[in-house]
Amino acid sequence: MAYRTPLARVRGLGSAKEGTDHFWMQRLTAASNLVLVAFLILLLVRLAGADYATVKATLARPQNAIPLLLLVAHVYLFIVLGSQRYTSFCR
Repeated sequence: MAYRTPLARVRGLGSAKEGTDHFWMQRLTAASNLVLVAFLILLLVRLAGADYATVKATLARPQNAIPLLLLVAHVYLFIVLGSQRYTSFCR
């Protein structure tokens, strides 16, 4: 006896077995975003009131630029994962 609806049997869509991976990836990106946003806030506080040359020199240093680029990438990945989760509920 099948427990699937007739529409599900016609579409042939079933479990993709990727729900747990998606869940953990979203949680890991959220945790990394917390750390990277804290870095961004500390950097902005440190640069408050600084002139343009100081800000430019600070952001040009790899130890500051790499975490900021990672922040952009992780926020983008977090948004993509969240929208995939949201759109799966809307179907």
